[in-house]
Amino acid sequence: MKEVQSFKLLAMAVSMTTLICSCYSHVDPECHMTTPQIIEYYGHISESHNVTTKDGYILTLHRILQKTTSQKGVVFLQHGLLDSSATWAMNTYNDSLGFVLAQEGYDVWLGNVRGNYYSQHHVSLTTKDPEYWDFSFDEHAKYDLPAMLEYVLSKSWHHGSLSYVGHSQGTLMALIEFSRNKQLASQVNLFTALAPVGRVNNAVGAFKLVSDILPEIVAVTDKLGIYNFAPLTPAVSEIAILLCPIIPSICSEVFYVIAGPDQYLNSSRVPVYGSHAPAGTSIKNILHWNQIYLAKQPQMWDYGSAEENLAHYNTTKPPAYQYSGLEVPTIFFSGGNDYLGDPEDVVWLMGQLQSGVLKDSYTYDGYAHLSCLWALNAREWVFDKIIGHLNTVWA
Repeated sequence: MKEVQSFKLLAMAVSMTTLICSCYSHVDPECHMTTPQIIEYYGHISESHNVTTKDGYILTLHRILQKTTSQKGVVFLQHGLLDSSATWAMNTYNDSLGFVLAQEGYDVWLGNVRGNYYSQHHVSLTTKDPEYWDFSFDEHAKYDLPAMLEYVLSKSWHHGSLSYVGHSQGTLMALIEFSRNKQLASQVNLFTALAPVGRVNNAVGAFKLVSDILPEIVAVTDKLGIYNFAPLTPAVSEIAILLCPIIPSICSEVFYVIAGPDQYLNSSRVPVYGSHAPAGTSIKNILHWNQIYLAKQPQMWDYGSAEENLAHYNTTKPPAYQYSGLEVPTIFFSGGNDYLGDPEDVVWLMGQLQSGVLKDSYTYDGYAHLSCLWALNAREWVFDKIIGHLNTVWA
């Protein structure tokens, strides 16, 4: 009897090993590559640049170059929450915006904000220091965005201006900073917002779930001395790489819960997506997103007391962000099934902009929060339209 059980266990182990090996034999090679490696894998020249912010964080930018010095103009791509530069290069080659723009002859730069997988250095702190993680999207907008864009402007061939494409949090950063930093905004000739987020009053799905249990999460992480949230780790990547080809429906459902029902998700690439994201941020940043959700308005970090807010802002409540100062020509791409950039919130955001700032707006009913990046038809519905607008401003 024991021999039979042993044989069954051995057979199960062999079957599992065979299954795992089979999965690995069909894994997209990009699953185990960094952003620069993916860029070079597809025949482009890759560059990595370190940029130091005014408050001491060292950010890594990635650049996609053609093998020719002929360039139309400069385009900067900024990822969203819990994401990284990989988001612009991990779909199929002809369906990744970073590569599509490079093929069109643009000088393409990919940003990485503090605390994500590629930007974890500081002039004096390490990621083991609690002080390192004392940031939210306030700092992404105030320090990271100007540092990255000013660096790109100083290094690119077309000095003086660039075009900006942001996704999700990347749109919030731009809405905040371009509305108040007139010098920086004057150097941006086009702002393209993919899944624009100016507030999250109507957010649902995983966002709502995390909001409901966030106090418990923070209580545990405080006790454990954990200050980063959802970092990219080899273990998480390997789970996605192995599990998603076996049970693709489960992995797709994870994306649906986070981003919304997506009629056009490229499910064949889900293992690649899962191997590069989530790419990490601070718990404080997640708390700040939750604050604006609960406050029902976009506002600066709430220190939790009238006295603390008064000391930092000279007012007892955190100041609300105003988007009416935005003057950069802007294009919106949004989805009717977006769980984070809810359609009602997008309509509200449009109403906050000055007349004439929003040059065009596209809404697709079957799109969710990630569709503008990875949908099967994103090339036709989104990228080609972006290129049309870019060709106009860079003509």
